[in-house]
Amino acid sequence: MMISSKFLIILFLLGWALTGCNQEQDQDSEAISLNLEALISEIIDKIRQDYVDDVPQEKLIEGALNGLLANLDPYSGYLNAQDYKSLTDRVKGDFAGLGLEILVTKGVIKVIAAIDETPAFKAGIKAGDTITHINNQEVHKLSNQIVLQSLQGAPGTEVTLTIVRQDAEPFVVTLKRAVIEVSPVRFVMKETVAYIRLSFFSENASYKLGEILKGLRKSPTKLQGLILDLRDNPGGALDQAVGVASQFLDSGLIVEIKSRNPAYNQKLYSKGYDLLKGVPMVVLINKGTASASEIVSGALRDHKRAIIMGTRSFGKGSVQTLFSIPGHGGVRLTTARFYTPKGHAIQERGVEPDITIENTVPQENSKSTKADLIDAQLQRAIDLLRGLSVFQRR
Repeated sequence: MMISSKFLIILFLLGWALTGCNQEQDQDSEAISLNLEALISEIIDKIRQDYVDDVPQEKLIEGALNGLLANLDPYSGYLNAQDYKSLTDRVKGDFAGLGLEILVTKGVIKVIAAIDETPAFKAGIKAGDTITHINNQEVHKLSNQIVLQSLQGAPGTEVTLTIVRQDAEPFVVTLKRAVIEVSPVRFVMKETVAYIRLSFFSENASYKLGEILKGLRKSPTKLQGLILDLRDNPGGALDQAVGVASQFLDSGLIVEIKSRNPAYNQKLYSKGYDLLKGVPMVVLINKGTASASEIVSGALRDHKRAIIMGTRSFGKGSVQTLFSIPGHGGVRLTTARFYTPKGHAIQERGVEPDITIENTVPQENSKSTKADLIDAQLQRAIDLLRGLSVFQRR
């Protein structure tokens, strides 16, 4: 029974990524590893010889890798060449799709967030929604890889989703895929309070934020406070999270990263300085605030640099490392978990706000339009900062 060498290379590379290529494994572990590799080869050969349909080897190996990695946690997985490119393009802030950040686990698609101004955002999809059907196919009957491929597609093509939302009837939306060009930072002055919306930690987010903050520092307008809106921000690049937090902290720990091997543990510190020199600050978070957003909000809370307002964040406190497999794609593997400066775990716990306040939501059969709704969290933040400014002048 044989399996082609190029697919064995994939298996061996995956084994290397998972084990760290530990050359000091004892003989028992080596024997177990060899037995497992032989078992995989035997099963694949059995499928090739006796399965009712002819299945391409590439599909068999890809399915095996997906099953192996998906069994670890919801964030690990194998990426073929197309999916690998889509992920790297996403970090750059330029990709095609719906603009959804999702968590696929045990046949359930949970929406982490819909990125601002994308097809998903414009269709009204929200953090916490569950997608039960894609193009009338039940999600629980689809593999994770098929789910991701079904959501992706050429710009201009359509996909139909069935959405289940808490305290609402299921509904169907048809979205048209588009090229997503994420503009991660949006800024507006609300009289004497600066409002900065950070929607995604793409590779230029920290730089764009810095330019805005430098402009505010030079402005002749008396600044009463700053609001950093991280609601429905699904995260992004770790270095951008550190860069963003650094622009509000003169010094100190931003995040501690702990892996299975203590030698790989890291402590990442502020590499900048507080550009606004202590101007009162509120960070808005909600259940769509995840990953890199939780690093920033957790650091600013622990250093008492900002008041955190809103609702508890999502709770994605793990780090995924992308291993490239030339000619095939890559492996996305959870390699560490991160902790706030005071040692609080984020994974499955999230960041708790200092001030909890639910936002305004339309009631079923309400005649109010979206424009009539008040962003209660934002308004509360503005009022708080103005009140602090009056108090400080006394």
